Amino acid sequence: CWVHFPPKWFLSSNEFVPYRCTEHGETLMQLSPWAPNIWDIYRRFYRAQHKAMGDKIDWIRIATPSDYGEIGYPAAMTSWLVPQKHAHPGYWCGDAYARADFRAEMQKRFKRIEFLNKRWGTQFQSWEDVTYPELVDEKAARVARESGKSTDRRRWLDFVEWYYGAWLRFAPKLAALIREFYPKQPLVVSVGYASELTKFGNDYSAIPKMAREHNLALQTPGNVPYYALKRVSTACHFYGCPYYTEPPGDVPPDAEVARVFADVSNGVQVYFEYPQNLERAIPQLRKYKDHMTGAKPVVDVAIFNPTIDHRLHCGEGNFPVNAYMLGERGRDMFDYDVIDEFLIRDGALSNYRVLVYVQGNVTEEFALRKIADWVRRDGVLVTCDLGDVETVEGDASIWKSLVKSVPAESKELSVSSFGRGLVVVVPVKPDEYDKLIPEVVRATYYLSEIDGSRSNAPLIDAEADDVLAALLPDRILYYNRSDREVIKHIRLRPKDWSNRAIQPESWEYQLCLAPHSIEAILLKSVAKH
Repeated sequence: CWVHFPPKWFLSSNEFVPYRCTEHGETLMQLSPWAPNIWDIYRRFYRAQHKAMGDKIDWIRIATPSDYGEIGYPAAMTSWLVPQKHAHPGYWCGDAYARADFRAEMQKRFKRIEFLNKRWGTQFQSWEDVTYPELVDEKAARVARESGKSTDRRRWLDFVEWYYGAWLRFAPKLAALIREFYPKQPLVVSVGYASELTKFGNDYSAIPKMAREHNLALQTPGNVPYYALKRVSTACHFYGCPYYTEPPGDVPPDAEVARVFADVSNGVQVYFEYPQNLERAIPQLRKYKDHMTGAKPVVDVAIFNPTIDHRLHCGEGNFPVNAYMLGERGRDMFDYDVIDEFLIRDGALSNYRVLVYVQGNVTEEFALRKIADWVRRDGVLVTCDLGDVETVEGDASIWKSLVKSVPAESKELSVSSFGRGLVVVVPVKPDEYDKLIPEVVRATYYLSEIDGSRSNAPLIDAEADDVLAALLPDRILYYNRSDREVIKHIRLRPKDWSNRAIQPESWEYQLCLAPHSIEAILLKSVAKH
């Protein structure tokens, strides 16, 4: 049930505390998550619902007071449904209760005002004086980028963390309230937007972690860019949070097949669809339903999502453009996961053989140290000519010790040892995707050609032919996304499977893929001798 718009009688009551825009001071017809009476309102709603419907409900979608009830802040996405005079993406934390919460959370975090002032370079005399950084036109973020001062950077980043963190505190509290009435029903929280604009308030690493800790499932739109799905699914699988998808609206049959393949490639556990879309795609869904097992794909290459740098740029472009474009354009030739500083902090790097770092000149010290330790132990870092990478405090020494500088005129791949690991520097700029992609393919499928002691990922596809491949625990899937028939010749390498418990029945296949279709190569358990 969506609870994002209160009834008209409530809008005119003294109980209504709306979102307020920090830029213009205008309000919305939506309840502020910082309203002091919000928990009484939600309890009243769910008590009445339970009284009317009892336990007939199978599962509940938690509905936040945002667009479509999803985690995130108002962005005018529902203006078609409920027109509002002042709906727009922005920082909707202008009400007095939101400001009080900001001060309280900063006091809880820093304890003493002088500690906060030192970190931010401010001169607040008391906690009552503490305010947001300049949010109009996101000036504080621009100042942080231009000055390069750690104090400016930290003040903006701490605000963003609080703005995102409001939902990390809100959702568990709402879940606990709902469980007062529905203790046995599964709870699902929707993470929409498919964007990490800081105005939207979505932290795609922290939300799955929070959901797992509070026994919640996550749901995002399907039929969105693959990188966007991987940004969420990687975290869901790492933290152990169930992952659902829903359609963005009307989905024609060909797009339904694309969604099936994308969901299977992301290890989605629940596939929610509207009846009108299902009816048009019955033959396709009947044919491919056996692939929808919810199994985690087999992937050992990760693209680094530079969350800190991206926040300093206010989430420009929805996702970090160079990492995103490398993933989107490269997906035809290789599969990947997406990890950021916070997944790295929690140990996600141990799941990967190769890390591709093509964006993010400012990051956290803990992430750089974790990356260096991982490479030292046996990891392979692939990067490019992106300049130095420094900590938020401005220290580039960790990166410089890890990545050797390459002469500007060099056109040769630079490969250097670092402990037991390798650092591969491709002498191209981060936006030269057509030159970067072959080197990522090389590190994925042909790493032993660079270093004979290295293992390769099973070579299932390395061709740019509009046929995408996904390796699952018991099958390899091939999806033809084009409008033409494709005859695909597949030659699997026996050595890639020598240490695996499952193998294909043959090493060579010829698949005839109709337009917008999926074919599979099944894998069998290998008898032990």
